Amino acid sequence: MSAADSTGWIVFDAAELDCAGRRLFVGGSEVPLEPKAFAVLVLLASHPGRAFDRDEILDAVWGHRHVTPGVLNRVVTLIRQALGESAEENRYLHTLHGVGYRFDAVTQSTSTRPVPPAGETLAEQETVVLPGRDDVAAPPISPQTASTDHQAGEGAPAIRPRQWRRSAWLGVLALCALIAAGYFFARRAPQAPANALAPTLVVLPLRPVGSASDESVLAEGLSEELITRLARIDGLRLISRTSAALAQSGNFDLNQLADRLHVTHALEGSLRQSGQQLRIDLRLVEIPTGRTLWAQDYDRTLADVFAIQKEIAQSVASTLALKLGLQDASAESDPQLFREYLDIRSRLFARPGSDEYAKTTALLRDFVARAPGYARAHGLLARVLLQELRPSLATAADHAEAAREAAHALELDPDQIEAHGARATLACRATEWTACMNGFRHVLTLAPADTVLRTTYGRWLAATGYLDEALRQTEIAVASDPLNYVAVFFRARVLDTMGRHDAARQGFEEVLRIAPAETGPWPYARWYNAIWRHDYAAARADAALMPVDENFRDAYVMATEALLDPTRWPQVEPLLEASEHATGRYNFLRLLQPDADFPKILAALEVVMQTGSSSYNLLLWNPENVALRRDPAFQDFLRRTHIIDYWRSNGWPAQCKADGDGALCD
Repeated sequence: MSAADSTGWIVFDAAELDCAGRRLFVGGSEVPLEPKAFAVLVLLASHPGRAFDRDEILDAVWGHRHVTPGVLNRVVTLIRQALGESAEENRYLHTLHGVGYRFDAVTQSTSTRPVPPAGETLAEQETVVLPGRDDVAAPPISPQTASTDHQAGEGAPAIRPRQWRRSAWLGVLALCALIAAGYFFARRAPQAPANALAPTLVVLPLRPVGSASDESVLAEGLSEELITRLARIDGLRLISRTSAALAQSGNFDLNQLADRLHVTHALEGSLRQSGQQLRIDLRLVEIPTGRTLWAQDYDRTLADVFAIQKEIAQSVASTLALKLGLQDASAESDPQLFREYLDIRSRLFARPGSDEYAKTTALLRDFVARAPGYARAHGLLARVLLQELRPSLATAADHAEAAREAAHALELDPDQIEAHGARATLACRATEWTACMNGFRHVLTLAPADTVLRTTYGRWLAATGYLDEALRQTEIAVASDPLNYVAVFFRARVLDTMGRHDAARQGFEEVLRIAPAETGPWPYARWYNAIWRHDYAAARADAALMPVDENFRDAYVMATEALLDPTRWPQVEPLLEASEHATGRYNFLRLLQPDADFPKILAALEVVMQTGSSSYNLLLWNPENVALRRDPAFQDFLRRTHIIDYWRSNGWPAQCKADGDGALCD
């Protein structure tokens, strides 16, 4: 095995260490082990019988010694649990009090995963014997012996096959250790958020100890800020704020946190404010054992609120033996402005009625005027101008003002998250796809746990035909926010668009389990899913659930019958016209009509794309709508929206390929 191969296995008894894949198998089953714990195990198993002091381990795995003693203790505990032992009853990992640790085992190292011959166990195969075990008769061949035999020339006896294999295994073992050490010293990029082996943390909203409403707003805002900061820890996956808040309001116990959110750790605490004084009590808990890994009380002034956030993030990273990445979450410095921003943002995100929304927007504009140098206010106003928080259309003037506000926010703070999100959205609506996609990718490096941003990115990927990547992004969003019905709903929409209708149906059912009382586009999406599955009884039931005051229900009820009996389509037409007249919106049931007007439908879908008013533009890519994509108007649509230009530069979606100067999409 050469260094370029980056492969190798260390085996002892029923345990197998895959150095390249960084996996541990015990008894043939993979046992999850955190990255630092795996690195420590590889280090020790590469040198069985050798005593390592704590500083040696920290230098080799962490690259420094600035780690609290509890961190290494916790890692050793994880290794022991994975190997089925404890500090009191151990076979492999021994604590040397006042020194460090020693690993004792008969090990075998191979370039590939060893497969024992029939009837033979791994322990019965030939092994490399290293110091630390006095129950093995044959000592390992030493480097000096190997050198002497090699230099003896033709007259000397050749190295016996058994000795040769031992030498080779020693080399492989050393190489495996070098590979592992090189990996950690190089500090490669973190695992993807969806990695099941990564520790997963939920930050439960801080409980306000007082009764003042502004204290609740501050507690909620600080919790969200902590999520954003902690999401930047390399190798740590964060649960997003919606699921965290629902878990707390639902009084989830430790087992529910593990089963519903799939977390390994929880950060919980309380906040009390008295004038300008803050007291924040926090503890980091292991799930589902409930063991406290770290606890800290902070008695500070309100002016210290931003420094506290940074300290907490650093403490959590250190306790979990992980590395805090990127720079500070913002250029924040004024706690009073931060409090006012949190209050306005909380009101807007509560999705109030039109009158209250208008009043809150006026408050935001006044705030921007009074604090022209406060980046967050400009970023939030840009987002509000895009009408992302209420069901109405942004005008051209709104778009122009949003662009100015986002630009100003980024001049004040180049990492302002809402401004980056607004700018990316503006690029998407203008069909400037390179700026659109790059913008969302960048903002997600700043806020990887923001489900809204990730789901929005997924919507634009799906709108341009990149369904596989759209599904991947929505899967990440759902893993980060499993109780967020919006993320679960859009994942189902993408599955439906891909033609995976049964999986989509299960997703829509999950939405109703999460948010049965929520109003939303569920009946419409479920209706299309039922039609594509040819379940007309379900389609009738979904049409009956559509709100009367939205003016579309009658058309859907009659369209269901027309799909069963095409002679009834003439009865649908006046209902389509009535719905469009009442709402001012195009009714995409027209796509199902015989002799559908594809150029007109594509023009309406283009409007949807450029306004971001709904996700109906995903209808472009459904397998059932291949006739739409075969119409000559579709080629004009691809050119007008610059989608085909983006495909040529960035790769074709799975269902499309170049066809002359156009595209052929199945």
